Amino acid sequence: MRALCLAGLFVLTACGSPPRRAAVDLASGRAALRAVDAKERARAAWDLGQLGLADVPEGEAEPPASVSIRAAAAESLIPAVSDPDPIVRRAAIQSLGKTGGANIENTLHSAATDIDSGVRGEVALALFRMRFLKRVPEYSTSTVNKLLTLANDSDHEVRWRAIYAFSRFPDARAEKMLMQASKDPDKVTRLFAVRSLSKLGRRVDVSLLSDPDLHVRAEAAAAFGAAKAAGELPLFVYLDSSAHVRAAAADAVSATGDAGLASRLEKMASSDTPLPRGRALIALAKLSGVSSAPLLERSRKDPHWWVRSRAYEASVFLPDAPAILSVGVADPDPRVAAQALETLAASTSPLAGDALERVLRDPKAELELIGTAVDAATERKSPAFAGPLRAAWGRADLTAELRDSVRKALKASGVMVAAGPALDPPKTFPPLTSSPTLVLETEKGTVELLLDASAAPNTAAAIADAARRGVYDGTIWHRVVTAFVVQGGDPRGSGWGDDGFRLADEANPLPFLRGTLGMPKAGPDTGGCQLFISLIPTPHLDGRYTAFGRVLSGEDVLDALEPGDKILKARLR
Repeated sequence: MRALCLAGLFVLTACGSPPRRAAVDLASGRAALRAVDAKERARAAWDLGQLGLADVPEGEAEPPASVSIRAAAAESLIPAVSDPDPIVRRAAIQSLGKTGGANIENTLHSAATDIDSGVRGEVALALFRMRFLKRVPEYSTSTVNKLLTLANDSDHEVRWRAIYAFSRFPDARAEKMLMQASKDPDKVTRLFAVRSLSKLGRRVDVSLLSDPDLHVRAEAAAAFGAAKAAGELPLFVYLDSSAHVRAAAADAVSATGDAGLASRLEKMASSDTPLPRGRALIALAKLSGVSSAPLLERSRKDPHWWVRSRAYEASVFLPDAPAILSVGVADPDPRVAAQALETLAASTSPLAGDALERVLRDPKAELELIGTAVDAATERKSPAFAGPLRAAWGRADLTAELRDSVRKALKASGVMVAAGPALDPPKTFPPLTSSPTLVLETEKGTVELLLDASAAPNTAAAIADAARRGVYDGTIWHRVVTAFVVQGGDPRGSGWGDDGFRLADEANPLPFLRGTLGMPKAGPDTGGCQLFISLIPTPHLDGRYTAFGRVLSGEDVLDALEPGDKILKARLR
């Protein structure tokens, strides 16, 4: 499934290359840092930072060769921090956050007083990346103090970046500053401040529940839940105009564990729009248990696949959950069936193993089900799944990514098999002569997107070609994550589909801000026809996913999207 990681490390090299190739890139990058043109020097600095993104599986040690390359790249970048041109200094600072290295923290601290606000903002994100990429185990006291200083910068673009660092890794030492920042005039700064406080388990001012920005309101509702104070949520929050805020209110009630609050969700769980309704079903089942059974039974027959999926997910709280979920695995919609299987597989019921084996041996099982079963079998690491996994391995219709997942699952079960057939090379499309506008007419309104042919020429050309051929007409937004992204364009409508081609990664310096258009993937060079759009800044994606455009108009439409909303028509202008 092509998706984005919400947390943890899914770090991919920019070049996808062995150390020898990286060494060549290191040499060329060092040479380009001496170029006369500042833009060329900046791009060289950014490229050197990409050498710091090593493809290291979670839990494994980074190879010595990768560590050595990072150190060499950092050594080359340090002089660029003093470059006379701010665009070069910004790129060098960003890259040092990726490479890490000895005394790099001190270098970043010194740059925090740079006269250019863009450099100061990059310092804040570089300090975050040092921890995100595990270059340091935690924020040092001096780093916390530097971030606190940057969080009070006169430029709001610096402030939100400093506070973003705490939203990813909450720190009680920043609590006083975060309380002040939650009232900042800049909405992005408020959003990340409220998110940081929520992760600390602190309640926020009730006025934030009426904030003009829907994402701030949603984060504020979540903060009430994290503080076990959802009982204090005003009733108007459950009637908010945004589906995201209503959904966040349902999550907040769920987080309290207070069954006395369940009645507040009954109307939402039976008659709201898909996003809040699905989340309310889960919360209501968690709080009410068996008394929610009649509602869940009706919801498991709902015509909307998203509602049915969440109803099966919620059914885990019922006494007869395994039997219910086993029935769900046979749902005619593979998206619903896969959710039922995923929920069942997480249980200890004998029915879970039976269902997984049945799916793996079924030659007609949909990709969504096969993928879910393979993931579950990998987690279980049981020799009992060796036979079923071999049966799945024999299917001729597996995608290359899914075949690789089966191979890894077999290895986890104690069976070694040869790698599958070599992947077809990534497809190259005729280059665009300009950067066109992609117009998406959706059920909620029209969104216009610039396809940036200079930043990611082949990706932009591929999406333009798909739009011309009508690939997107009638597809849906299958993934909508509050205060993160919307994702769609999949012909299967589940995240498991493509249009018969794959794209090489085109990582580039475009930052993932609100409205940035990006390419989902399931691993290196696995992009396709799907696309995602960031609803808020998402700096942890910078340099790791292909950014290939931005929203020109229709941000309010994106905020209104819910799972299952259609793209009626796509066209180029």
